[in-house]
Amino acid sequence: MAGMGDAREKSDVADVRAGSENRLPSGRERTLLVREMFDRIAGRYELLNAVMSAGLNRLWNREVVRATGLRSGDQAVDLACGTGSLTRDLAKRVGEDGYVLGIDFSRGMLQVAEARPAPNVEYRLGDATRLDGVPSGAFDAATIAYGARNIPDLDALFSEMARTLRPGGAAVCLEIARPTNKVFGAFYGLWFDKIVPRLGAKLSGDARAYSYLPESVKEFVAPDELSDIMERNGLQDVTWRRLAGGIITLHSATRRR
Repeated sequence: MAGMGDAREKSDVADVRAGSENRLPSGRERTLLVREMFDRIAGRYELLNAVMSAGLNRLWNREVVRATGLRSGDQAVDLACGTGSLTRDLAKRVGEDGYVLGIDFSRGMLQVAEARPAPNVEYRLGDATRLDGVPSGAFDAATIAYGARNIPDLDALFSEMARTLRPGGAAVCLEIARPTNKVFGAFYGLWFDKIVPRLGAKLSGDARAYSYLPESVKEFVAPDELSDIMERNGLQDVTWRRLAGGIITLHSATRRR
């Protein structure tokens, strides 16, 4: 049965590729496309992030960690954790008496993450919209960085984030956005729409993966709409702000008590 499922999934991915040149698919097709893409680029993912953000991704991670309010001994879950960059930063914050669970749907990304183990970090293969085996009310903070726009069902994502949090626990979402400022908007149009796809293709050898980035940002919900989604799924006190001239947004909230 597993072999039949694998064959069906590969067929679905092939169908998505054939029809994805001019549009981004939705639902399960989007999930399959993105997962396969991340499996392909996992080995160079962190290098490419650093190059394309001019190293600012490390600073943005720190903003996420600060927004969680985590302390020594706390527990956190990092969704769409990828290669574990933010997961490791969270682990440093909670210390050896704390615990961080990183979850991602890409085996390739998790293999890279697991190559840099930490005693207070666990990685699991999983779906951020259906966190099977993850207990309710167990975590002091739940985070997702650069992953929300890859998830078709945002209601399910934030509902699960809220479920895993203790009452008053922090939910933090970091995401790429399109700036409203004209100057930064012009820079964004040149950098993310033109240069990043070409640079990413050259460094990774995967042109499709880095043409996906600007397409996914264009289709993602506006910051205010994302706030509304978080609020209707068990989170409160939602605030958000722009970083780096508006190309990054940071949403913070707490689980209702």
